[in-house]
Amino acid sequence: MKLIYVASPYAGDIEKNTEFARKACRYVMNEGHAFFAPHLLYPQLLNDANPDERQAGLDMGITVLEKCDELRCCGDRISSGMQAEIDLAKQLGIPIRYVSEEQILGTSDPVYAIWAKGKTDGLLAGQSGFLCENRKRLLFPSQDEAKVKIKDIRNLCLNTSPAAEYQCVDYPLEYASDRRMHLETLRELDMAPSFSPDKFEVKSQAYGNTGGGCMVGTVQFHLPELDKSVWVNCNDECVTVTSADYIWNDDHSESWERYDDVLLYQAGFDDVLPDDVEPWLPMIKKALEYTIDQETTYSKGRAFSLPTAWLPESIRKNADPEYLAWLQTEGKEAQVVCGGRIEIEKDYPQSGQSTFGMIVPS
Repeated sequence: MKLIYVASPYAGDIEKNTEFARKACRYVMNEGHAFFAPHLLYPQLLNDANPDERQAGLDMGITVLEKCDELRCCGDRISSGMQAEIDLAKQLGIPIRYVSEEQILGTSDPVYAIWAKGKTDGLLAGQSGFLCENRKRLLFPSQDEAKVKIKDIRNLCLNTSPAAEYQCVDYPLEYASDRRMHLETLRELDMAPSFSPDKFEVKSQAYGNTGGGCMVGTVQFHLPELDKSVWVNCNDECVTVTSADYIWNDDHSESWERYDDVLLYQAGFDDVLPDDVEPWLPMIKKALEYTIDQETTYSKGRAFSLPTAWLPESIRKNADPEYLAWLQTEGKEAQVVCGGRIEIEKDYPQSGQSTFGMIVPS
């Protein structure tokens, strides 16, 4: 039977922390070991608010620590008193084991977290902590899940200077800390684009029914300046830009289950103007050109509706500017049919006239 020195936070919410310390001791006892918890014993005799008595308690605790087989750090936060005990245990060569609050309060299953550390040459230099999202620490039941999250975070970076480095760690182990880094802040820094909008290569194209009759065109673009790919997905209503092919899932990464983690941009064509979507505009126009060609060919007569501002240049250049201006004034969408031609509406004042690249309905 080992003698285990139990260290856990005490100051602050003393009632709550005392109850947690009791559970930590029972956790050690259930493993078949004897325990010593100075913050459960000495406050019964000494006044922690009295500096002399507090120091006497610390000194006696240290004396006992020297005789222990192991220091057990319990909980998700390292207090100043616990840090002093850790430092002494290291000096004495006493093994240190970290146990999370989750393990003590109900589960002994392994728990993993992501430790984020600001890049030394970035805005977050010197900062580090457990990665949090929506102010909640991210914990994972397996290393693989944590590593997928790290991969998704890195893939969302749109510049050559990521804000932080990430590491999957056993939780809490030597990283036990109440320090945090917030994913929202990191994303804001990482998603500031620093690539040239016109520098891209088309790597693949796909068009089809995603289910329920929703036809979508997807174009994979490689960004050489970042050495990564993005996928632009569009139909006649909206566009999404993602860091993974979540629609067709050719890489079998199940990225559709992590949509928020792979989403770079999304917008409805009725909600935004092209000038508002840099640096994605050239790629969106290219993906629209492909999608319109595929859908008008596939649908055999069905028009592709789109606000005139979003028409690709290959279609716009063959259209009548006056008709496009009329559509915009009337708040109407252009109806693009097979061959990239625009169908003229019957209520257009000049609907009886045919123009190259446009078609008058019979």
